[in-house]
Amino acid sequence: MIVLGKVALGIAGVAAAGVGLICSEGMIEVNMVERQPEAHHVYVLAPAAVVPMAVHFIPSHEFGHASAELQPWMPTIRAALDQLREVDDVTLVDVTEPGQHVVVAKKGGSVVVDVNDRDETVHVSAPIRAISSTIEQVAAASHDSPN
Repeated sequence: MIVLGKVALGIAGVAAAGVGLICSEGMIEVNMVERQPEAHHVYVLAPAAVVPMAVHFIPSHEFGHASAELQPWMPTIRAALDQLREVDDVTLVDVTEPGQHVVVAKKGGSVVVDVNDRDETVHVSAPIRAISSTIEQVAAASHDSPN
């Protein structure tokens, strides 16, 4: 009976470590509420580490010209993301029009987009580390593709 308890504890420990590893880059949050024509609510909370992992399994030819077009801009993108990690929380874009409000901000270690208008409300939050990893993989796909 003690051996079975140790095995169960070992399995639980491995599972907890796995969950901790998967969630180590933070979480991606998508919250969308549509009010018209019908009320819908979509809420997704997923580990950010899943996105770069998923991109790894997409064949490089599926990216089309995106990776080749992204490549020359990578030094600028890297510099921007590095600086974005270093600065305090800041609002990057704040646009208000009649019936609409859009805010793009850096909060903590994430980029947050909030859109509010008469028909819907959208909130998206993604960790900068996951954004950086995903962009790096998409850009590297041009080197992997057999052109």
